[in-house]
Amino acid sequence: MNEEEKENKEEKVEEKEEKKEAKPAQGQNKLVMVLVIVAVVLAGLYFLGRTLSRKIGQGIAGRVLSGISGKNVNVDSGGEKVTITGEDGKVAFETGGNLPDSFPKDFPVYPGAKLVSSFSAKGEEGDGISVVWETGDSLDKVSSFYKKALTENGWKVESTFEQNGSFTSTFKKAETGGFVGATAEEGGKVTISATIGVK
Repeated sequence: MNEEEKENKEEKVEEKEEKKEAKPAQGQNKLVMVLVIVAVVLAGLYFLGRTLSRKIGQGIAGRVLSGISGKNVNVDSGGEKVTITGEDGKVAFETGGNLPDSFPKDFPVYPGAKLVSSFSAKGEEGDGISVVWETGDSLDKVSSFYKKALTENGWKVESTFEQNGSFTSTFKKAETGGFVGATAEEGGKVTISATIGVK
């Protein structure tokens, strides 16, 4: 065997080794691509499943409530809000968000309090609202605010009940009435709740 043949053989051996090294890299690239595609498909199915399960849940809840009440009830939930519509009226539950549209404009809201949840109902017998806020201020400060602000805004305070860690006042103005209360919670927070009914 001459020198030239030896060099050709060595070059062919080197080429084969390079091809062997390239194949695992190509195989790894294919594996990575397959894993990415599977991840995208699974993520799509997850979000599709969440949407479908919410829609299915709404349908089931509507049928259950219709069966219990004997009337037609639709349930619609979007994000943090659930609305139930029946023949006698509409009920809406919301976490966070805004005050219900029917919330009295002249009812005092504690300054800086964070809206936690709200409930509103509209029906033949009247409208009802229930709202919950949170504040980092003391219970004494909150109760002093409501004792003063209710009367300043034209609400007649009918009774006030206080005990360790909480207070409740009932109020009325024309056809609107209800109660407001506050409770000291662990961690220094105070929960304020107001329930208002309009005939």
